Amino acid sequence: MRQLRKFYKGSFWHIFSRGVAKENIFHRKEDFIFYLYKIKEFLKKYPVNIHAYNLLPNHVHYLIEQTSEVPPSKFIGSLHTSFGLHINKKYSRVGHLFQDRFKAEQLGENALLPTSIYINLNKVLEKLQRINNQNISKSILTKLLEEAERDPWNSYPVHLGLREDGITQDKFILSLVSNNIKKARQEYRKLAKDLLVSGYFLKTRHLNIVEGQGRDCPSPVPQNYDRYQSKKN
Repeated sequence: MRQLRKFYKGSFWHIFSRGVAKENIFHRKEDFIFYLYKIKEFLKKYPVNIHAYNLLPNHVHYLIEQTSEVPPSKFIGSLHTSFGLHINKKYSRVGHLFQDRFKAEQLGENALLPTSIYINLNKVLEKLQRINNQNISKSILTKLLEEAERDPWNSYPVHLGLREDGITQDKFILSLVSNNIKKARQEYRKLAKDLLVSGYFLKTRHLNIVEGQGRDCPSPVPQNYDRYQSKKN
């Protein structure tokens, strides 16, 4: 029996959905573009606040806040039904595009900031997870983070102030870092890297960040992470 989800106004959710049998849901650049277009279309019909998102070839992540009596399930369900019909017609396929119903984890206030980073850097985390060598050079890590900053299919560049997308409500997450927006963007970038290399996320706990060909680079858990749990000036 499916567990009943208790959606309510003011709740925050990490929503995850992947392609059936882990197959790709996006095949070409125009598929990503069309999906973003449909997000904007269904936000008008089922308004929610999207605080972070990431579109990967075979799955999507969201950090969503319910802002009315309409639950996020209405938004995601309608979006994915419409997009699935489009993809089936375009590629002459049949059946469901997405596997089962989407997964939704309710988030407490302390989880919002790290979850937004987990979502924004999900492609980076997956690439690092697939690397067989446990020692990752700083140059490779820097390259992956720079790729994330240029990625048009996630909200990380929006949080850093590098572009606007008409989707991401970035100011709330940034306000958890600082009330000064410029400082918040700088600190958000720093915190994202700190959490990535510290082993905070399960996907990178096996990795060591090294300098050059082998000299270990210290990667402690950020000592001042707790200060991000409430607003600061």
